[in-house]
Amino acid sequence: MAVLGITDSHDAGAALLASGRVLSAVSEERFTKRKNEVGFPYHSVRYVCGSTDAQVEAVALGWIGGNALVSRLFPAHGETRRKIWRRELPKPQRASMHLSNFIYKLTQNQNPKFLWKAVGTTISSSVARRRLAQVSRSLSGSKIYVVEHHLAHAASAYYTSGFKEALVITLDGAGDGLSGTVSIGDKGELHRLASFKASASLSLLYGAATVACDLRFSEDEGKLMSLAAYSYPHAVEGLKDICEYDVASRRFVSRHGTRNELLLAEYLRDHMLSKCDREPFAYAVQRHVEEQVTKLIRQWVRETGIHNVATAGGFFSNVIGNRVFERLPEIKGYFVFPQMGDGGLSVGAAAYVDFKLNGRMDPNRMETLYLGPSYTDAQIESVLKKAKRSGSMIRYEEVKNPPRLGAELVAESNRIILWFQGRMEYGPRALGNRSVIAMPNDQEVRNRINLMIKKRPYYQPFASTILEEDAAGLLEDYLSPNPFMTSANSVSREHYEDLVAASHVDHTTRPQILVAENAPYRELISGIKKRSGVGAVLNTSLNKHGKPIAMDPSDAIWTLENTGANTMLIGGYLVEKLRPGTYDNR
Repeated sequence: MAVLGITDSHDAGAALLASGRVLSAVSEERFTKRKNEVGFPYHSVRYVCGSTDAQVEAVALGWIGGNALVSRLFPAHGETRRKIWRRELPKPQRASMHLSNFIYKLTQNQNPKFLWKAVGTTISSSVARRRLAQVSRSLSGSKIYVVEHHLAHAASAYYTSGFKEALVITLDGAGDGLSGTVSIGDKGELHRLASFKASASLSLLYGAATVACDLRFSEDEGKLMSLAAYSYPHAVEGLKDICEYDVASRRFVSRHGTRNELLLAEYLRDHMLSKCDREPFAYAVQRHVEEQVTKLIRQWVRETGIHNVATAGGFFSNVIGNRVFERLPEIKGYFVFPQMGDGGLSVGAAAYVDFKLNGRMDPNRMETLYLGPSYTDAQIESVLKKAKRSGSMIRYEEVKNPPRLGAELVAESNRIILWFQGRMEYGPRALGNRSVIAMPNDQEVRNRINLMIKKRPYYQPFASTILEEDAAGLLEDYLSPNPFMTSANSVSREHYEDLVAASHVDHTTRPQILVAENAPYRELISGIKKRSGVGAVLNTSLNKHGKPIAMDPSDAIWTLENTGANTMLIGGYLVEKLRPGTYDNR
């Protein structure tokens, strides 16, 4: 028997778990082709329930109340918020923002908690049951459990960490009246030690700073982190007044007053960013949040005596921060749930309910994120034929050994290839099944990918995949294999040129350390190493900037046709454009 997990807020999706193990998981955006999709994940539920013979015994719904509840009742509300965040709708007028902020203040901390929980659980269960009935009548008859937002985050981190005992920390913008929690995970049980009000949110500060820099809320925070590396050390007065961790009271405090993300962004822009450039402002914000979370971790490790730390929540998508935290001398083991944002609530809610029902948790750390759809060569060829009939300017041929051919194209011809193989990755990172692959030692390659395929800002670095046996030599601060790209590393000085295209201006890279979990991808990189001497590749996601990562063959072909990419290895086929794109470096 299995538990179906659902998140129907922003970054909606579904997951299926049984006996503590994730069987399948996917985000709704991959089906709808709309990044950070909101609403009920009909496609995702159909996929995960159809991906296995396991019978669903219960449904776990992440997130009880607040905006999630409003969006369940009035789907247009969530859609409007998403469009404003993505700048598909104009920002509201200042008067309108103040009006919405008045409501925000009343509801942000969701007091009294018992009333929010009672109303939210009842309404959410009823709405979810009606929507499940549109997928399957049998699903609508399942017992529905509604799991509090930060409990689901904590469960996602703890139950996949492989730690028997762990200090579990969650931090995000806001969910069910909270911006974060501290818990102990012990022998499968989660015991909450502290919670932080949503009205004092470090993640909201970071998101608002992102908007102040004319970037998108809940999507472009990684760009703010990237900008920070281009600055000299710089401090901005007033950040502590907005949100600071107070060791004495064991909570985040704000002397600034509650503001929603748009009003707070206006304040930051007018009172702080107006006095400096974006880069030093980004540096100051990044440094500030690192300092606050460092204080938080150190205090709770000291007080609990627990040195294994598991984390989740959107804040922990910050790989530079994670690099700082995992190297604190107080920490023995550090784990970030790889779908750390709200898209991971489906796994967390299901994991929590699964343990409560069955009393079993996987004692091993989560080993794979290859949890999405896969396609046979016959299915791929069918799509290729259809594309040709529709006038697509491509040619394709069957190949016997895609990894070997890919290694030749990348290492010997310096080609950039689209690489589409196996089951799609779960979460925000491409891990070698839906990737764009290139040599990591050619700076010009990075420029070509940026201008021809990704069309991203100059300050965003590309990630790397490194063979585990080469990691200690290429990375000067290597600790242990991280297969999910949840942290950054410093590139060794003597090997910086080997990873120059997959490194940032501060000589860091966000690596996927590849052991043996993906045989075709390992064969590809091993072949590249044999030909070039470099056991690594530049790895970025197979998508056009602003679009979700490709899910199916049609998405991959669309990406090939609508970018400057010319070559793709998809399943057992080599696909090339008949009219190659050109690179203009003017």
